[in-house]
Amino acid sequence: MVRTSAKLLLALCLLGAQAWAESQFTVKLPTPRDHYKTYDAGKAALELMGKVMNDLDPQTRELVMKFMQGGKGPEDLPDVDPKQALEMIRAMGLAKYKPELLDLFIHKSQVLELCPPEYQDNVLPIMHDALLAFMDGLSEERLAERLFTLSQLPPDTPRGEKILVLASKIPTLQKLGQIVARMEVIPPDVSKYLQTLESGISTITRDELVGFIKSDVGEDMVEKHRIMFAGEILAEASVGAVIRATYQSENMAEPDDIVCKLIKPYVVTGLPRELEIIDGLIDLADDNAGFYQLEGVPLKELFQELKEKLGEELLVTQEQENFKRAYEFYRNSKWVSVPRIFDFSTENVTFMEFFHGEKINEAFPGDQEKRTIVAKRLMQVMLYDSLFSKPEVAIFHGDPHAGNVMHVTDDQENPYRIGLLDWGLIGEFNRERRMEMVQLTLALQQKNRKKLHRNVGALLRNGLPRDPEKRQQVLALADKCLEAKGGTMQVYAGLVTELTTNGFVLDSNFALYIKSQATLDGIYRELDPELNSEKYLEKLTGRRVMKELPKRLLFLPAWNYRGYRSLLSNGDVFAQVFH
Repeated sequence: MVRTSAKLLLALCLLGAQAWAESQFTVKLPTPRDHYKTYDAGKAALELMGKVMNDLDPQTRELVMKFMQGGKGPEDLPDVDPKQALEMIRAMGLAKYKPELLDLFIHKSQVLELCPPEYQDNVLPIMHDALLAFMDGLSEERLAERLFTLSQLPPDTPRGEKILVLASKIPTLQKLGQIVARMEVIPPDVSKYLQTLESGISTITRDELVGFIKSDVGEDMVEKHRIMFAGEILAEASVGAVIRATYQSENMAEPDDIVCKLIKPYVVTGLPRELEIIDGLIDLADDNAGFYQLEGVPLKELFQELKEKLGEELLVTQEQENFKRAYEFYRNSKWVSVPRIFDFSTENVTFMEFFHGEKINEAFPGDQEKRTIVAKRLMQVMLYDSLFSKPEVAIFHGDPHAGNVMHVTDDQENPYRIGLLDWGLIGEFNRERRMEMVQLTLALQQKNRKKLHRNVGALLRNGLPRDPEKRQQVLALADKCLEAKGGTMQVYAGLVTELTTNGFVLDSNFALYIKSQATLDGIYRELDPELNSEKYLEKLTGRRVMKELPKRLLFLPAWNYRGYRSLLSNGDVFAQVFH
């Protein structure tokens, strides 16, 4: 036992990968800015080892020294049960070193290398301290799991894999990884690993998953529908896991393929605590905004949005209703499929239709002509149709990363069919709101200050403020966008950032739509780097206007009438053409 303790202690100090937590933060923040220029992880590990050695009893200290002198490292350590290790750590009284161990943990994981050099001054400090505070708030058992996973990695493990180990079984960090995975500022070698978070997570076994499902649904229901589960998990995300199965109800001659999705049990128990920690991060950003130089960075809003997004993923029955709504919305579409939900689903388990396919960005590898068709089809479905939908209320997917959008491969009549999965987040636009979005877009494209002022209030929850000073502030922020460079969606994102930074509350659907389109923009670029989304949208809109031409000629005197499918009046069309 003593020798095992010595080996475990050596691994703890060499890896710097263990920390334990109480219910509140214990690390002292903010971290001084010179920390990032002077901190040396290897040196810090040796210094910490010396401190710990001084606290050990002579017998244990001697064993550790002999082990180190033998030239052995963590790869020679025996497997140790995490619970047993925690008991030994507590018995050795190492809790006082928690802040140092946490800091070592963060640096050893190489997650800080996600921050590009040009953002070292204003992003790295809050990134470091937010991670430090977040890990500080986790339970000691969850942190112990990270130690033993990291201890099995060889020294030459790629940094992307180390970052995945840091995020493993921590939905908040996995969701953040999904969000940033395809951003251009992320190093390519790390981006490759982070993209596996879209559908390549592995934290639960097949037998564990099936056992949880049967326990929740009930053996009687499984037998009634003759549900037979596949031999392996189909996909796993940050919150849920999916497995294929077949079912055969009484009126069916042959079994049919289905998919079963379950919220992972450790997420159900651990995610609520993570959401509480995010509240602490909001306070950290608020209380130290000056130190972190957060002027112009809507960090509080980003933390709040992350919390809401994760919390909504626990609402299984709400997602089932979103699926049903999306299924009806796209039911008659030639291009889009949404899985239908079966009535033997429960509050924790969702049974749905199975699609054969692949991630949308992996469609037709090596065939650029077909990939361009997929990109245009996706753009028309997700951008054009959501704005110019025939129904009074249009819906759109709120989290369309590549793992949630698939290329359906078993439709012979339509080889470019798109499957939309995971409807935990859904947005909606009624006709009036879509008309405002179109008018805002025209204002930005035409650099029309008057039109912009008339419509910018649509971005805010309660419209333009009544207070004259605040109203003028919103209009001044809008004016800045007229000088901004980049595409319309980039300008929208900049305006949203300016508004939230200055304390204005956004309309939730507008904000969700703009952010979802920013995610899709990355997929468009992967499918066809040469495709100009704005020009293609203008082309589609032009076609729609031409179809409306007979009616437009009939109602030509109604210069500002916008009752057309395109939501554009004759005046809008002439102004855009003239522009």
